[in-house]
Amino acid sequence: MENTSTRDPVFIINDFETLKVLSDPLRIQILEQLAHKPQTVNQVAEGLGLASSRLYYHFKMLESHGLIKVVESRLVNNMIERDYWLVAEEIRIDKDLLNFSSEEEQENIVKVIRSSWEATLEDIMRTLKTRPLQIADGQPDNPQEMVMLKLQSHFSPKSYKAFIDQFNHLMEEFNHPEEDLEGEKELQEYHLACFIYPSYSYDEKREMGNDNDNI
Repeated sequence: MENTSTRDPVFIINDFETLKVLSDPLRIQILEQLAHKPQTVNQVAEGLGLASSRLYYHFKMLESHGLIKVVESRLVNNMIERDYWLVAEEIRIDKDLLNFSSEEEQENIVKVIRSSWEATLEDIMRTLKTRPLQIADGQPDNPQEMVMLKLQSHFSPKSYKAFIDQFNHLMEEFNHPEEDLEGEKELQEYHLACFIYPSYSYDEKREMGNDNDNI
């Protein structure tokens, strides 16, 4: 039996080949499943409602690019069974990769953003489909609020930084609740997906210049 159950606080993606791995929404879902506890391929497949045969290739891609790792392996019925875990508590993308210096780099960024949203959509739809089945099987209804918002606002640089500091504090609280949950039996998993960014538009002169170029 092998066990390597420690992991780093943060893993930073700093190359485009690894970034490309995140362009598939199913791989994003696998990472989400492995975020908080090690699982086997079969356990992840069960959680996603998919056949395990669909996941082996994606697990191989994620492992070969250092995003997940084997933390325990054991012999079960003469076959090796492996537990996989996210390589770090948090995965970030190096800011230097978020540029538009070439069309290929721009397309990579677009694919990652799109796959993240598609993975979130799959997660929401799976929840909406499976929850009525759970209630029909006898689980308590216990209605929970789901919030979906798209907002616009204006900040000065100073006030935006202050807001982001508060927001990051809330995200840290969401990711690591201060409440002692050890021994609690009725724990529900919650997901949060969010983009906060400065929004820019082409100015009128630039648009007019582009129109003139096309005449």
